[in-house]
Amino acid sequence: MKTIRVGIVGFGYMGKMHAMSYDVLRYYYKMNVNVQLYAVSTQKRPEELPVAFKKIYADYHELIADPLVDVVDICMPNIYHKGILVEAMKHNKYIYCEKPLALNLSDSKEVMEALAKYNYNKTNRVTFEYRFVPAIIRAKALIREGAIGKIIHFNCKYYGSEFLDPRRPISWQSTKASSGGGVLYALGTHSIDIIRYLIGEVDSVWAMKHTHFTERPVKSNPDKTEKVEIEDIVNAQIVCRNGALGNLMLSQVAAGAGIDFYIEIYGEKGAIKFSQENPNVLMFFDNTEVKIPNGGISGYKAIETMQKYDNAAVFPPPRVNITWSRYHIASVYDFIAAVGEDRKSSPDIRDGYEVMKITDAIYRSCESGMIERIEV
Repeated sequence: MKTIRVGIVGFGYMGKMHAMSYDVLRYYYKMNVNVQLYAVSTQKRPEELPVAFKKIYADYHELIADPLVDVVDICMPNIYHKGILVEAMKHNKYIYCEKPLALNLSDSKEVMEALAKYNYNKTNRVTFEYRFVPAIIRAKALIREGAIGKIIHFNCKYYGSEFLDPRRPISWQSTKASSGGGVLYALGTHSIDIIRYLIGEVDSVWAMKHTHFTERPVKSNPDKTEKVEIEDIVNAQIVCRNGALGNLMLSQVAAGAGIDFYIEIYGEKGAIKFSQENPNVLMFFDNTEVKIPNGGISGYKAIETMQKYDNAAVFPPPRVNITWSRYHIASVYDFIAAVGEDRKSSPDIRDGYEVMKITDAIYRSCESGMIERIEV
């Protein structure tokens, strides 16, 4: 079997999630390749790592330059994405990168310039794992088949409560120079990718943003505070090129919200709804069904999607409830399968760039108060 050696750059929260996904692939899928967690770039000691990597690099440049590393998996703060992406492309590596693509649109354009010199067919991925929710996959199929007809309008909401605690100290996520943005990058990039995936390309936006906690304590000195430079809330109105109108609602200060992702899409022939609060089903309404008093079968139907993935092994059974970590496993498998066949697969760097163009327009609209168009 072909061996694919993975090098993970950064081993924080998402580095652990990615490593776990590679490590358990063989349980979830019938693998035609051997995946090896070969190298990691981190300041952690070997005994602090849950995986026995063959190589541990303090300097990620050395990991990228290692000729035995096939895949460079990027799990560093946003400010590092551009440099690592460009360097990995120069070394002709397969690339798996956490969202967003880069710190801002300018950096993203530099990534695209490097991509033009990169092997065009080389497999690369930006981690938009919500594309790999079985209910979202089913929604895509229904829309493609014309089950809801021409899309008229939609609502997409992604709420969390990560920044609701005013005692949460300043970190790279709340510093614009390191993160590039707040909730729009953390949660909005996922939402925008799903809007593009299910509904179509975005033409224009009108948006506003708000920062609820304007100062936060310094971790090393809680009595001292620093100014917060990123937004907690974004509301945006969206017009797609196909004429569909929609609302995007984002918050990281929503009490009680965990991973509160929700999308509803209304078409001429029906509607679909998905909620992360019940990720095991897709709600589908067929407007062509008979509606008569005390008769007919019209109404929303809960389509059970559970863990019904193509190519999945019998463990766990498809009837088992889906979880957030399973989306990541499915995304990693899709990527590795493409690497094994040396072919392209999406969502890729180009998808990441399209999302960055939309986030840039939303930020521009927040500043100008005007409708902003997405550059084509």
